[in-house]
Order: sequence, then structure tokens, then C-alpha cells
Amino acid sequence: MKGAGEKRKKIKWSAETIKKRTLALKKYYSTNPLERKKVSVWIKKYYANPQSKEKASKIRKKYYQEHPQAIKEMDRIITRWWHEHPNIKKERSIAAKKLFIEHPEKFKKFIQYGNNPNRPRFRTKQGFIVKSRGEQQIANFLANNKIKSDYEKYPLIFKEEGQICIPDFYLPSYKIYIEFYGGFPKAWKKKVMKNKLYKKYKIPCIFITPAELRDLNNYLMGELKGKKF
Repeated sequence: MKGAGEKRKKIKWSAETIKKRTLALKKYYSTNPLERKKVSVWIKKYYANPQSKEKASKIRKKYYQEHPQAIKEMDRIITRWWHEHPNIKKERSIAAKKLFIEHPEKFKKFIQYGNNPNRPRFRTKQGFIVKSRGEQQIANFLANNKIKSDYEKYPLIFKEEGQICIPDFYLPSYKIYIEFYGGFPKAWKKKVMKNKLYKKYKIPCIFITPAELRDLNNYLMGELKGKKF
């Protein structure tokens, strides 16, 4: 019999094992809502303790480093599950949006801590991390021209429309936002929605697409000319 102070032997799970366990847990909690509620309450109590939260964060980071393939596989399973349940995804999205509009402080906390650790990251010359090559190019261009910028720091909440927007960059010296839109369909849908809202509420913003990235010196500097405070 093992002593009380003896450490448990670490179990290494394969990606396939993690996949099976994840699906089994989802099935179990979907048929046992009370158990899911109990676990949710326990997790909230656990994370209410700063030491527990810090410990859990270190464990997660270590696990991500040691099991990159397993984490990617889990991410794919969850993504596929959401695709297979569009109605639930829409309901959750509406509920989350409503919560964040009513409690802006929770939304600020979410954008600070709620990012997916497996998403590609690109470090900029100004020291912060962005999510795409295009954003990295814009940030580095601003740094080369000694223009201070903040990244995804100031969310805009439009209560009447029930929408939340997080501009990519904010330039304090110019008091203007910058939005970068990639070439995929969802980006263009967001562009149309944001264009209408920014125009309606007279929010100063420069919109950049992959086409403008080819000559930021003329396009971006031309837009900023004469606007510095």
C-alpha cells in the first residue's frame, strides 16, 4: 500500500484517449444537469481563491507545453461540437452578449483572460501580442514611425443595437481607432456591421484591408495626416 505522502504516478494520455474522455464527459453532463451544476459551483469556489487560481494556471501552462498535439485535438473536438449544435451556439452567444452589455467590467476581464492559448500569436516591436500577420505588420509600422498604440484595449458597447466591438488598435496621440479586416467572409460581415455603427455614432476609425497593407506609408500616414492632437 502506498504511503499518504507518496506522489501519484503521472498518467500520460494519448490524443485518442483525451478525445474519448472529452466526448464521454460531454454526454454525461448533458444527461445529468445537476451534476454539471455541482461541478460548476465547485469550480467557482476553487477559482475564488487566488492561490488556487495561480496554481491551476501554472498546471495548465505546463500541460499545454508538454501536450501540444493533445490540446489541438481537444480544440478540434470542441469546435466540431459547436458546428454540430448551431442553435446552442447561437443561444450561448446571445446570452453572453447580453451579459457583457449589462456588465462591461466582466467583458474587459474576459478579453484579458479568455483568449484561446492555442491560437497563433505574433509578437510586435511594441511588445504586445497580436492574432494575425496583418495586425503584426500594422503594429510594427506604427512602432517604426514612433506612434504609440494600444491593442484590443478599449471595447465599444452599443446597448441600443445589442452589439459589442473591440477595435484592433487605438492611437492615443490621434484619438482614433484602427480596424484590420482579413480576407475571410466573417471579417467582411463584421466590417459591414462596424462601418454602420461607427458612422452612426461618429467614432473616428481607419479601416485597413489586406490591399492597404501593401502601402501603409501612403495610406495610413495619409489618413493620419493633420489629425494629431
